[in-house]
Amino acid sequence: MFANTNDFLAGRKQVKTPSGGELVSVRFALKLKTTDLVTNGAGAIGILPPGTVPVSLIFDSDDLDTNAAPTVVASVGLLNDAGTDLATVWVSGITACQSGAAFSGTSTAMVREAQSLTSDRKIGIKFTTGAASAQAGEVGLTLIYRSA
Repeated sequence: MFANTNDFLAGRKQVKTPSGGELVSVRFALKLKTTDLVTNGAGAIGILPPGTVPVSLIFDSDDLDTNAAPTVVASVGLLNDAGTDLATVWVSGITACQSGAAFSGTSTAMVREAQSLTSDRKIGIKFTTGAASAQAGEVGLTLIYRSA
């Protein structure tokens, strides 16, 4: 689990819920410490509200691996109940953290995600390969979702 949290995860901000057929987007930001950027390091970044399914995402990042040959690679999906791994991987192989970039994507796993009618689900990041030279910084996840 990551050392830091954000206003959505802490309950200080409410996640938007669509009221009809519209698409809704929310950006979740998270400050990461160097100790978070290890192989198999995982934690929560945001919340998918009940009765919704994801459509697309934009992952943006500061340069979190300052090595001349950066290695950090991330995946995004639904976090398991323990908060230690991704239960469902939506997108993998994200290298935006290597140079301070953004990635936009969708997948079959995202658009076929089964809805939960009763509870929030935590969206997580997992570093499948750790940073060669970790640098603390911020990642952001803009999630676009709709009513199920």
